[in-house]
Parts: sequence; C-alpha cells; structure tokens
Amino acid sequence: MFTLSRFSFALLALNLVGAAAYAQDDGKKPIPATAAPANQPRDPLLLPQHDQSRNDAEQAYRQGDHKKVVELMSGVLAQNPKDHVALYLRGSSRIDLGAATGDSAMVRTGITDARESITIKQKDNYNYYLPYLKGMTNLSMLESKRAHAEVAIDFATKLLTQQLLKGEERSNTLYQRALAYAAVQDNARSIADYQEAIRITPTHLGARVDLGGALAAAGQNAAAMNAYNDAVKTFPNLPLVYNNRGFFQQSIGKEVEAILDFTKALELDPNFLEAIANRGFVLMNQGNHEAAEADFTHSLTINAAQPSVIGLRAGSKMTRGDLAGAIADYNEVLKWDSKNSYGHAELGFALFFSGKTQDALTEFEKATELDAKLRFLLPWRYLAMLALNQKPQADAKFAADLAIAKDKREWPDQLLVYLGDKQSELDLRKSINTDPKVADAQTCEAEFFIGQRKFVAGQKDAAKVHFAAALKSKSTQLSAYRGAKLAVK
Repeated sequence: MFTLSRFSFALLALNLVGAAAYAQDDGKKPIPATAAPANQPRDPLLLPQHDQSRNDAEQAYRQGDHKKVVELMSGVLAQNPKDHVALYLRGSSRIDLGAATGDSAMVRTGITDARESITIKQKDNYNYYLPYLKGMTNLSMLESKRAHAEVAIDFATKLLTQQLLKGEERSNTLYQRALAYAAVQDNARSIADYQEAIRITPTHLGARVDLGGALAAAGQNAAAMNAYNDAVKTFPNLPLVYNNRGFFQQSIGKEVEAILDFTKALELDPNFLEAIANRGFVLMNQGNHEAAEADFTHSLTINAAQPSVIGLRAGSKMTRGDLAGAIADYNEVLKWDSKNSYGHAELGFALFFSGKTQDALTEFEKATELDAKLRFLLPWRYLAMLALNQKPQADAKFAADLAIAKDKREWPDQLLVYLGDKQSELDLRKSINTDPKVADAQTCEAEFFIGQRKFVAGQKDAAKVHFAAALKSKSTQLSAYRGAKLAVK
C-alpha cells in the first residue's frame, strides 16, 4: 500500500448523482399510484380518510423530501398498520435517507417496511419489491457485506423469471439487479442488465444515467462516452445527465468540456448543488481559484449544510495562500462533524503551513486518535515535533515505526525513517515506487520532506531547491505540493 497525503475533501463532492437521488420531478420514479384506477374496486385496506396524506407523501417523495414522507406515513400507519402504500412510501424514503446519510440502521428500518408492504399486498405489485432490493444493495455498501447484495441479486433473479413481469416493471427490476451487481463489482453483468433495461424501456432514466458509470468502471471509456451522450439525447432538458457526463469528462482529463456540461446543467437548474460544486472543483484544478470559490460560496448560500463543499473552499484558499481563510473554513467543517478525522488532518496542514506548528500537531494527533489507519500522517506528526525541537520525544514516540524492517515499510514509513535519520536521502529516493502512476506523487512528497528536513536544520537555500523540485510534480492535490508552493512563496 502506498498511502499519500492527498487533500481528502476534494474527493467528496465529485460523486455521480444517481437518478433516484435527483429531486426533480422527472415522472420516472417507481412510485405506485395511491388511488386505484376508475375501473377497479377500491382497495379495502386503504382507508379513504388517508388519501390526501398518501398523495402528499408521494409528491414529497418526488421532490426528495424524505423526512416529510416518513412523518406523513408514520401518522397514517399509526391509525392503519395495514396501509401497504404507506409502508411502501415510508420504506422507500427511509432507505433513501439512510443511504444518503450513511445510516445503516435507517436503511434496515426501510427494508422492514418494504418487507411488510410485500407481505400485505403480494399480487400484482412488483414495484413493491424495488425498495427491498435497493435497501439490500445499499446495506451491502454501508456495511461492506457482499452477502446483502447477493441476496438482492438472487431475489431479483427470481422475480425476473415471472412471466407477468413486463415493460417498465421488468426494466425497474433489471435496474435494481444491475445496482446489486455493481455493488459486488460484477461490471459485466451490471452493464448487461442496464442495457437490457434500456432495450425494454428506452426512456428508463436510472439505466440511462448509470450505464455510463458502469462502462467507465469497466475501463470502456469510449462506450461510456457514447452512453453519456445517449443519455443527453434522451433527456436533453434534464440537468442530471449533463452533470454526470461532465463528471466523466473531468475524470478523463477533458476539463473544458466538463465545465461546459456543468454550466449547461446549471442553466437548466441554477440550484443544482452537485453541478455547482463539481464545476468549482474543476475550476480549482485549473488554478482558477477565485471562480472556484465563487461557485463553492454560491452553493453554500443555497444550502449551508455542506461540510464537504466548505472543505473544498478551504482547500482552494490554502492553495492560493489564504491560510487564515482556510483555517476558518476547516474549523467550520469540524463544527458540522467534530469527529471527522480527515477534517482534523486538513486543519492540521493549514495550521502547519501558517507556522502554527503546535496547533498543527494537536490536530494531527486528534485525527490519528479518531482513525488509527491514517498512516499518511506519520511523517507529518514527526516533522511537526522536529520543528518544535522535540526530536528525542519524537524518536521515543515513534520508536516502533522507526524500527520497522526495510521490507515491511509502506511509503509513510519510508518518509518517517528518513526524517528520523535512519536512512539517507539516496535510500529514500530508491524506495520510490517504479509505477509511473505512483512515482510522481511519491517523488513530490520525497522532495517536500527532504526540503523540510533541511529547512529545520537551518539549510534554507538548499531546502528551496527541493521545494522547487516538488513543484515539478503533476500531483497538485497533495498536501506536500501545496506546502512546497507556499514554502517557495
């Protein structure tokens, strides 16, 4: 493993937005009608006094207001536990809420609701199985348990043997199985199910949106580009498809095209938060920090409860040298989540670069206490103690890490051992991975820490040479790269 001190928050906003997560009323969500068709008798299990509540909940679901759905349907179920539509809607919303917040317990309650709705109304209600399938897949990802997704795959496969399962109901089931296959990293079967869902229902939003991502995950970039283009042609007025194509364009280095797509998404929906943050991220990567921060700030004026976007803005500020602004933003992130280990680490970097070394060390230690797996902080913690003239204490604190056998060292260990004078500069360079994908980043970090070691020793001119060498790297999101840039200034 070759762990690098990358800027963590940059990875949070650039997620593809799935069709089910987009809160625009596109008319494609598999929500059942709450009223029976005129030519069918009324369902005796659905009390007429609850019709308005069910209709309101259905509209709230389409608008993405899942908390309102849960509140409305809980009220109905308190009076009529057999209302299968209420169970379906509440289950769907609980699963969506749990998936969005990482709350596996919430997902489980949604699965329970979905099971109960199926039990009450088994016949001719194939859409009732969809929340259950979705819930098991999301539970698999949240709990890192492959077995949950495999249950969803088996269940969906049995449903697909039903001859009565046709049209959009069949496409919806194929779509859910595709998501489950993706969760177990079976890209080939996932792609096949998306494609079959599209063949049956060419306007299936979920399959159109997610096929491109599955093809990209399989390394089929040309096919992925075609899939994204097809999604745009099918839904030319839907901001979601432009946002997701933009994300893909950014991932393959087409930043100009990505910005055009994000901008188009925002023309269609000026409040589409993901597109605002994604465009800001690309602008930041291009070095256009003022424009990037304007996007991040605009996003936060729409919804202040976005710590990941605050973190992105902080990273942009830090890169352009506004360390006070970066520190303020990182502190704001930690107000939202005081146990965010990466948040403490990023605050530590900003404090270190601003010369507040003791405060930086405190944040590095907090981050490590919260997550012992953050081994990339090892050399930073040692370096901070070195800068504070605490080398004997640092040697004692990290004695076990400094003594790791040469053939057992990971990259953070190599940097630590160098800082601790246990290996030479030449030996550190020899330990750089030969894989070009890794070598650039490790070379950047090596030059930065060599420069820091010399700076602490009073060799300031020699240190600048190494900081300048670190800036030849393409790994601009590394904390070491930012540090070198600030040091050169």
